[in-house]
This record gives sequence, C-alpha cells and structure tokens, in this order.
Amino acid sequence: MDPTADGLVSRVARELGSKADELIAEVERCLRSELPDLWEYSDAMTSENVAQHVVVVLSALEHGVDTRALEQPIAELTRVRRLARHGVPVSTVLRAFRLGQGVMLDRLLEGMARLTDDATLISEAARRLIVTATGYVDRTSEQGVMAYEEERDRRLRGRLSMVNEASVRIGTTLDIARTTQELADFATEPLAGLADRSFADLVTVDLIDSALHGHDAPPEDPLVLRRLALRTSATPEERSESGASGASGDGPSAGSAGSELGRGAAVEQGAAVESATKLALPKPHTFPAGSLPARALATGHPFRHRLDGEPPDLIHPDRPVPRGASAPPVPSAPSPPSAHSMLVVPLRARGATLGVAQFFRGPASDPFDDEDLLLAQEIAARAAVAVDNARRYTHARATAISLQRSLLPSRTPPQSAVEVACRYRPAGDRAGVGGDWYDVIPLSGARVALVVGDVVGHGIHAAATMGRLRTAVRTLADIDLPPDELLTHLDDVVIRLSAEAEGEGEGEAGDAGARAGDTAGAPSPGGGGRSEDAGARTAAGRGLPAESPGAAGLGSGSSAPGGGRATGETVLPVTSGTVPSGPAAASPYPSGSPSPSPQPSPAGSPSPALVGAESAGGIGATCVYAVYDPVSRSCTLARAGHVLPVVVAPDGAVDVLDLPPGPPLGLGGLPFEAVEVEWPEGTVLALYTDGLLEARGHDIEEGLARLRDALVRPAASLEVTCDAVLGSLLPARPPDDVALLLARTRTLGAEQVADWDLEADPAAVSRARANVARQLAVWGLEELDFLAELVVSELVTNAIRYGRPPIRLRLIHDRTLLCEVSDAGSTTPHLRRARVFDEGGRGLLLVAQLAERWGTRHARRGKTVWAELNASAALPDMTFL
Repeated sequence: MDPTADGLVSRVARELGSKADELIAEVERCLRSELPDLWEYSDAMTSENVAQHVVVVLSALEHGVDTRALEQPIAELTRVRRLARHGVPVSTVLRAFRLGQGVMLDRLLEGMARLTDDATLISEAARRLIVTATGYVDRTSEQGVMAYEEERDRRLRGRLSMVNEASVRIGTTLDIARTTQELADFATEPLAGLADRSFADLVTVDLIDSALHGHDAPPEDPLVLRRLALRTSATPEERSESGASGASGDGPSAGSAGSELGRGAAVEQGAAVESATKLALPKPHTFPAGSLPARALATGHPFRHRLDGEPPDLIHPDRPVPRGASAPPVPSAPSPPSAHSMLVVPLRARGATLGVAQFFRGPASDPFDDEDLLLAQEIAARAAVAVDNARRYTHARATAISLQRSLLPSRTPPQSAVEVACRYRPAGDRAGVGGDWYDVIPLSGARVALVVGDVVGHGIHAAATMGRLRTAVRTLADIDLPPDELLTHLDDVVIRLSAEAEGEGEGEAGDAGARAGDTAGAPSPGGGGRSEDAGARTAAGRGLPAESPGAAGLGSGSSAPGGGRATGETVLPVTSGTVPSGPAAASPYPSGSPSPSPQPSPAGSPSPALVGAESAGGIGATCVYAVYDPVSRSCTLARAGHVLPVVVAPDGAVDVLDLPPGPPLGLGGLPFEAVEVEWPEGTVLALYTDGLLEARGHDIEEGLARLRDALVRPAASLEVTCDAVLGSLLPARPPDDVALLLARTRTLGAEQVADWDLEADPAAVSRARANVARQLAVWGLEELDFLAELVVSELVTNAIRYGRPPIRLRLIHDRTLLCEVSDAGSTTPHLRRARVFDEGGRGLLLVAQLAERWGTRHARRGKTVWAELNASAALPDMTFL
C-alpha cells in the first residue's frame, strides 16, 4: 500500500472504476436535472458522451497520468459544434463540465475517507485531485469554447449571407403576389448559409386587405387579410424531380395558395387595369382574436412559440369575412401535423403593418431559437419593404391608368362617315401608363376627324399632358382648321406647355430628367427662339446640315443613331424633305427606313425622332390627324413626327400611306404639310403608335408584315380585327403603351346630298327656299320644312349681302339635316344681340336658336356657314327677338 497522496488517489480511482456505471448514471441524472435543454438534441448529447469523460478521468487518476497529456474524446469537439449549431448557449456547455466535475469530486472524496483516517493525507490527496480535475476541465472547456466560437462564427457568416441573399431574391419584381411568394420560397428552400437546410418547413404570408388597395386606406377592425403565399419545403426526392421549377415555387412542393395564385399572379388594380391582367385574389379571412398572428398584427412584435407536437391550428384563418353573402372558408394549408415550433413575424415597412408571415418547423428540424427569430425579422423586414414598394407601384399604376382611361373617349360619338374600332393598351412593365391617345371627332358637313398621338414619357405626368393635348385638338377641330394648320397650332400649344413646365422650378425638371433631355434649347415663355448650338445639334440628329434654314428653328437636344427614349422605347428619326418612293416608302417610320436596331436603346440616350421635343419642361409629342369627307370620299392627312398610317383597300391590298414628314410637336420653326387622297368605300385606315411595331423586339419590317397580315385577315367586324392586331403584335406585357384606331370608310351617295348654285341676287332667296322644300319632300322630311326654309333663307341672305360670289347651297341628309351655304368671302359672321330699333342683326341669332349646332369653316378660298337641324327639336321661344 502506497502511503502517499498519489497512491491514495490511485486507489480511490480504481475503486470507483469498478463502479463506473453507477458514477456515469449519477452524472447523467445531475445533468438531466440541471440542464434539461442539452438532452433535447440527441445528435449532440447522449449517455456515451458522459461515459467517455468519466472513463478518461478515472483512468488518468488511477495510473497517475498528467492531465496535460490527456486527449479529449474524439467526438467531443463535434458534439460542441453541434450544440453551437442548435443554438445552445456556451454558458450551458461550460456549466455541464462543472456539474460533472462536482459529482466526480464528491465521490472521490467520499472514497478517500473510507480508505484512511489520516486527515493530512486526505487533505494532500484532495488538493492534488482538485488540481488534476480542474486542469482537465479547463483544457477541455478551452478547446470546446474554441470549437464553439468557430462554429458560431461560421453560423453567423452563413446567416449574414442568407440576409444578403434574401435582399437579392425577394422583391425582384413590382408584383405583390410574386414578392410574397418569393419570401415563402426563400424560407423553404435549401440554403448554403444553413448547411443546405431550409429555414422552415412551412411558410404562409397573409397581407392586410386594405393594404392591397391603396396605402392610404384605413385598416378594418377586425383586420381582414388575404393569403397570398404558402409554401412547404420539398423533400430531396421532390427537389430532384421538380428541378428548377421547385426553386421558383411552381413545382409540386408549392402549397394550395401557390396553385391558386400562380407565381406571377397580379393583385387587382381597379377597373382601369386591362382585364387580361386581372386575377382573382384569395378570399378574405380573419385570424382568431388573441391568436399569435392577431397579436403580432396588433402590436407589431414578433413571437416564437413551441407547439409541443400539437397541430398548428393558428396557421389557419378563423373564418371568412361576413360581407353580404357568406363565402366558403379559405383552403387549409398542408401543415405538418407534428410541427413543434413556429415564428410569427409581422411585415412592417415605413411605419405601417402590411401583413404577417408565419414560419413552421416539423419534427425533423430543430425548434426555432432566438437567433432564428432575429433572422426571420431581418428577412421579413426586407420582404416588407419590397411588398410596400410593389403595392405603392401598383397603386400609382392603377391611378395613372384610371387617369388615362378617364382622359380617353369612353365611347366613340355617333357619326356616319366611318366605322371605327379603338384600343388602348398600357405598358406591362415598370413604365406603366403612357401618353398615347386616340380620338374620333365629328365635324361639320358629315365629316369626321381621326386622331392618334403619343406623348413622350410614362406615368401620371404623361397622361395629364395627353389630356391637355387631346382637349386642345378637340378645340382646334371645332373651328374646322385644316390638318396642317391644326398641327401648327398644336405645336404652339406644346411649346407653351413646355415653357410653363420649365418655369415651375428646377426641382420638378430633375424628377423628369429621364424624359427632359437637354434643356439648352427650351423655348422662352414669350415664344422666343432657340440657341444656335441647340439648333445645330438638333439638325445633326435629324440629318440636316447645321447651316440649313430649318436647322435654325429646331429645338435643342443631342442624338445618336439608333437612340431611343430613356423609358425603353425606340423611336426612329424624323427627316425633312420628300418621302422617297419605292421600298423605302413602305416603311411606317418618318425617315422611310427602319431603325438600325429594333431593340430599345440604353437608358439615358435621347431619341432622334423626338430630339428637342423633350425640352426643359419634359413635353414632347407626335401626332397624326386625318379628316375624312364621306361626300367626296376624300381624306386629308398630316403628321407631326408620327409613324406612317397603313391603308387597306377593299380588294385587300395593303400600303403604307406616303405622307410628307413633319417635326415632332414642341420643336417649332418647321411647317407641316397635308396630303389629300381619295378612297373607295370600304377602305380601312389604321392609325397607331410606335409601340405597336416595336413590342416584341423584332425589326420594323417584321412588325409591319405582322400588321399587314392581321389587317387583311377576314373578320366579322373591325372590333375583331383590332383584337387580332393586338394579339399578333403585342406580348402579354408590352414594353410600351399602344394606341390603335381602325376606321372603315363609308360614303354618302347622291341620293343623300343636294346642292344648288345661287346668284348674288336677293331674288335667289325665294328660289332657294323652294328648292329646299322640294328636296325635303323627296327625303320625307316635311316636318323640317319650316325650320329649314327659315334657316336657309337667313344664311343665303347673309351670303348675298356680306359675302362674294360664287354662292352655293348644299343639303345633306344624314343623322340630321345639314344646311350649308358657301361663298368666296373670308369674313366670318358673328352672333350678336340686336337692339330694339335695329332693322337687322337677328338672322344668326335666329339660326342659333333653331339649329342644334351651327358654325363657320374656312377653306383655302372662301368660307361655309352651316347648321344642323333635327325634327325632334322644339321651336324656341321667339319673344327675345
């Protein structure tokens, strides 16, 4: 027997070694009692781990081995790393070592007292025992902490990379449903930052209903939500089968909400959105009062909850919203029946709560810890900003489209000159609504004006500018200006609008910088000229020499061949001079030849076609204006930088109408030219904007060929032809907005028109009344005899007294009776109120009271005074005369 302290320690260790199983069981009971969380992770803490440490320590004490030479059990560092991966605090790991050390020291000291009663020996042996055990625990703890920190750092780096990846993958579009689905997809797919494990096994995303219909809408009480995204994590087999589709949310792992909405499902944008882009939203629902989702929405705080193996009923909506008729319940999510952990995170952005995201883990995954909750908050915060951006864009786009729709004609006015069909299609991408417009304006003499225009840019500003220009066109059309003169006045209007916009402040000009271009040559409010440098640059962009007379009047702005608008449109150059004949004349573009590149030009490069038109005020436009006369079957057209119209003859021949080029509106200084053509009845005129030919990225010739094919294709009506043209040339989400107007000409035959030449003699008035009476009898309009004779008498008398010969009377039997008296004089008659003792001055006042409409239109030589009469109109009170 060794009487030394080392011998006593050896004997005690040998004695306890024979009862190692009991000591191991006691240490395990202590750890399970004091640190129950450790035993939740079967891959990191088992009885074998405790036994390895007990056996190593007892063996070292028995044989007197220096603890510095002891090697830790091989699986120890792996175990510590797993504990770090599970989120167990390092303090818990260190405490487990101290608790095990305490149990073993107690048993060793008890054994020494049984073997000897020498207090000095026991004290010395106890001191050496404590030094040895403490040294072992210290070295083991130090190595464990290093392994723990390494794993923790690797885990933090992985989670940081997850947050960065979430920023890239969530919010790739401005579609609300797709953004929410991207959040669900990201959280349920294998991630490198989590060692190719998914963050959650099931994710649901519910958005507040009021947030989907405008950011200023007050929330309801209780909060009404719609489930826009649901996703369950795929098994390895499912992932291998679904491939890329599983990653995008379209594979078999997508939940019922995914199949209901689809990856690209768009939320409602109001009545202004094209019906083709509307998809039904999921039915509204609420969460039970007091549930975690309801509390998260009310307080804005996230929650972590253990379900203890019970079904996660809180993921299901409570009930459908009682709005009138009862709605069926929202389909339940395919939730794992044994999900044991959940996170409920509100989606908040810019101080507003938008919805709630719920994350669930099943039995095969670790429960969520506090670090998981922080990570979920980071990801949800980024997703919330993306959702808020998407809903704000959706709201702004719907507002712009509503404005655009309200400024376009809701229906075409009744007229007999042409059969018309019109379409407007907003852009499908971020550009949204633009400034394209169309109009059909009835004119005097049974004529009709057809207009299609395109304002530079997109958004509410372009739509509002379009409304102002459309109003200006209607006002100018009411005074019966010829097309070339009308465009000249419209050009002045655009120049004034640009000057006004320029004077509103440089700040707004900066916001419109993508549209404004170079501001050096903006016109002054007084209509002053532009600088020479600006004119030279513009002339170069349009193919004119800088010293040419036209160059001096051009607006400012630089250009490059093949340039396009900053919004992604491609607009081809406008050149002055005569359009060449032959193949070049078949191009619908102003230059007579297609663009060098049909692809949209890089953002920021100015458009050669609208160079200078986008002045400091950011206003530039193109327009084509046509006036068709069904009596003479003639059509007069003029254009301002617009694409050339296409004409389909009754025999099916399709031609691009050869019109003289004109500058875009807003340049000033260059004239517009009109062309008059005569068409047979049944000719179809197609007016459109440039987005129609450039939508699919093909070259102009291919787009023109598709347009030809669609126009000549047999169809039941022009409405069907319109749809066929858009379907053939436009994708589902066109990059630019498009306006299309189709008009099929009609003719008023000789049986509907009667005219007479009159002498400049007062006696001709009675003969004119007699001719009118006979013609009305032929047409069966005897009820209009009195009104027509009275009106014709006044008009012919005025022409004889104040006009110049030749004088001509014409009647047109259309929807109303049109009376026209023409003479060679240029003096415009004016309506005035005659005084009591005046012998004249009451003729036009009488005509104004008897006719539905009346007016004067000027021609190159002379004028025509006209009036429309209707049998349904009652005779006015004549006492004022």
